[in-house]
Amino acid sequence: MTGWCVEYWRVPKRYEGSHAQMSEQLKFVKPEPKDISRRYFDNYQSATSYANSLFDSGNYYTQIVKQL
Repeated sequence: MTGWCVEYWRVPKRYEGSHAQMSEQLKFVKPEPKDISRRYFDNYQSATSYANSLFDSGNYYTQIVKQL
């Protein structure tokens, strides 16, 4: 049976000015494994719904991983 894991972590807050003042693009850096929280689901639809709700709150980045 296949399961789905939603990995989520807090969005780091940056206070270096507005987007109009940026001289270069910010790079995505995946956090340390100890900072990643996980929640497991039986179906993809539930995992996607949960991940979207976390991401839409604006406080978390999410990633859905297929568990074999």
